[in-house]
Amino acid sequence: MTSFKILQYNTDNLRHGWDYFAKNLNKADLAVLQRFPRNKKSSLYEVMDDCRSYMVESCPPNELCLAIARNNNVSNFSGVEAITLPSAMHVIALGEPSQGCTALKTVIDGVNFVSFLPCYSTENEEYPISESETKSDIKFLLDRFEKEPTIIMGDFHFSPDEYTVNDIIKRKGFVSHLDNVNTFIGNNLTFFNLDKCISNIDIKLSNIQVDKVEDQIGHMAITYTLEIVK
Repeated sequence: MTSFKILQYNTDNLRHGWDYFAKNLNKADLAVLQRFPRNKKSSLYEVMDDCRSYMVESCPPNELCLAIARNNNVSNFSGVEAITLPSAMHVIALGEPSQGCTALKTVIDGVNFVSFLPCYSTENEEYPISESETKSDIKFLLDRFEKEPTIIMGDFHFSPDEYTVNDIIKRKGFVSHLDNVNTFIGNNLTFFNLDKCISNIDIKLSNIQVDKVEDQIGHMAITYTLEIVK
């Protein structure tokens, strides 16, 4: 059995500040991040022991990135791959930094670990992005890894009640592990789930903690122990 302490976090450009982020990063062997500012990459090395990290722009070209970082408790990354999603042309044309159209994959002990940020629907743009495009991004990624041992972590932009997304996940042989955990505070200060950890291999999540920032909207840092059952 392989075990990691995970930080999964859509940082929203470090919305809650560096100290909040570093406090949670300090608990982790492996960090899987979205909307992380590229100019803070060197600061990761001040928090994680013997840190190794990789980044790719979530919506090129801008400073917000997908990132995967490890400390010296984790086996070396076996290759890194940036994956362009079907929404890329539309998302890049809109030029909205918070959008996503990429995934970042590395391999640890024969298992794909993927940081994922698909596009999200918009209503007020001249050329709006629809929910169907987000679902297309999700299906594309699951198609890509359906036959490989894979764990995908990220902001899927849908609650666990969204039938179509759940159906895609199940049909492609994945299981969703964070559906009962609130991870996001909305504009009306309601607390609900938008962040997923899904896998097509046998894993167990324990010691799940969400570092809630009261009365502030956005994604919260999620830490947990992830065990891969061999």
